[in-house]
Amino acid sequence: MNFMLKLNYKFVESDDELKEAFQVRKGVFVEEQGISEDLELDGCDSKALHMVVQYRERIIGTARVLFTSPGVAKIERMAILKTFRRKGVGSKIISFLNGELKTKNINKIIVHAQCLAAPFYKACGFVESGMPFNEAGISHVKMEIQL
Repeated sequence: MNFMLKLNYKFVESDDELKEAFQVRKGVFVEEQGISEDLELDGCDSKALHMVVQYRERIIGTARVLFTSPGVAKIERMAILKTFRRKGVGSKIISFLNGELKTKNINKIIVHAQCLAAPFYKACGFVESGMPFNEAGISHVKMEIQL
């Protein structure tokens, strides 16, 4: 079955979609990676732009965007349910956000990538722009891309 044809990439349009996005994040970050729920729900969600990946009626992936300064956005909390990983969903999230953010006069996107995910972000065009650092007990590196 080729579920890729049935995926919908879009910005959150309802409270229910946002709740489902939070469930995906909780499953990935809290349950799988052992990050504290207090750190995962950091109080920044109300000022973020949220996007989801929908398969049929189910949210299977998500990311949020914070606008950190004029022309600069930061992609955070990108999470994809385990069964949908390594199938191109993540790179399509980045591609979707790059296109949408360009239309919002964003010319640079930043991520704090988990070091294990740095090769993924490099493949999407990001470059490392700092030394590794610890965030939530996990090694990260700052990466960015010019749009």
